[in-house]
Amino acid sequence: MLERLCNNYSKKVNPKIVILFGSRARGDYTNESDIDVLVVSDALPKDSREGFGILFDPNEPEVEPAAMNTEVFMRKLKNGSTFILEVIEDGKILCGDDNFIEEMKEIYAEVRKRFRREGKMWTWD
Repeated sequence: MLERLCNNYSKKVNPKIVILFGSRARGDYTNESDIDVLVVSDALPKDSREGFGILFDPNEPEVEPAAMNTEVFMRKLKNGSTFILEVIEDGKILCGDDNFIEEMKEIYAEVRKRFRREGKMWTWD
């Protein structure tokens, strides 16, 4: 199913990266857990609500796509959004552009140095 998601998103928005996050990525999901995926693409609008409408598939209502424009994602990463840091840290990359993934990992490594994490709590210096 996850491979199919990547294929579907690739056809719709040519993503820079698709990351599984949340309980499915951490392995603490239940039968009622949804499937959270972050999709980052140049083709997505800067308003994530509009992006959700592009990515949501009524045939797979258990999939909860978080849509993010590439520029917005990179700005949030550089600014230390704890949501983005947690998605990268706990998530599983399903597919994406190798160059983008490498750049993201480098920026993440630098930004992450400013933060401490205890469980789900993030603090910074």
